[in-house]
Amino acid sequence: MTVLKDIRVWYNAMGTLPWYIKVWASLHPLPQIVGGLFFIQTLPGFVILAGRLASAIIASQIHKRSPFSKLMGPVGHMHWILIVPYLLYELSTQNLSAPLFWFASYVVGTTLISGILDVRELMIYLRKGHVEYKR
Repeated sequence: MTVLKDIRVWYNAMGTLPWYIKVWASLHPLPQIVGGLFFIQTLPGFVILAGRLASAIIASQIHKRSPFSKLMGPVGHMHWILIVPYLLYELSTQNLSAPLFWFASYVVGTTLISGILDVRELMIYLRKGHVEYKR
């Protein structure tokens, strides 16, 4: 039960960040959770939902040990390095239904944007050491 509590604490804390971070934090994972639940009976849908849940658990554990650390993104999204190629494979070789195809495409696109932001955050961390999100 402590993991769920940690996720709730992390989620509530993220609500204290600037509006642009809250907007991105909604537009990126929320549709992936909803779509993952909708497509859970397909392997891509299940993988996306599992990846999103893993990201929440990892980020909440980082936040628990180092609140508002800019490492939440880079470390919390690292497993997507494996998920995105899988999704690209599925998109290019499998005959997915149109809604699943567009959902997986959305996930790949937003995850690549997130990856660029994560690399930027990691560079800041490597240059300056521990840096918190400004509230």
